[in-house]
Amino acid sequence: MSANPVPQVSDVGIRLADVFRWHPAGVAVLTADGPTRPVGMTVSSLTSVSVVPPMVSVSMANSSTTLAALHEGDRAVIHPLDTGQQDLADSFARHGVSATGIQWQRSAENAPQLDVETPRLHAVVTRMVDVGTATVVVLTVERIEVGRRGAAALVRMGRGWYSVPR
Repeated sequence: MSANPVPQVSDVGIRLADVFRWHPAGVAVLTADGPTRPVGMTVSSLTSVSVVPPMVSVSMANSSTTLAALHEGDRAVIHPLDTGQQDLADSFARHGVSATGIQWQRSAENAPQLDVETPRLHAVVTRMVDVGTATVVVLTVERIEVGRRGAAALVRMGRGWYSVPR
């Protein structure tokens, strides 16, 4: 886990969490191989970092089982979600709960992926940066399945799901 001790949350930290709770963010599910089964988590911290080379980043709590799996294996598939996929986002949003009833497939690279029509980014972990109670994971995108995008994107804000027209 983290070499950094878990600090007490300051007033500024509490205000920071509140500010970002109301900052809308796109939603994706990141999947990877766990020690005994596929694992995944809903992320709202997906960011495009670079086009040359193609890289993205996500932030994960140091207690995340998905982060632990990425320490063991380096492949992940990122699935940006559309409106109408809230149930899928909810399935992967619970800490420590396996996503039951999920239809898994194997990618050409043998990473677990979801059976969805929306895009899939096939990536390999490039770097992990420990930052406080979280780790920023930087991934190089090796291949993209474009898929189909719906008329509206799924975003997270104020602990709820919202639809943003494209």
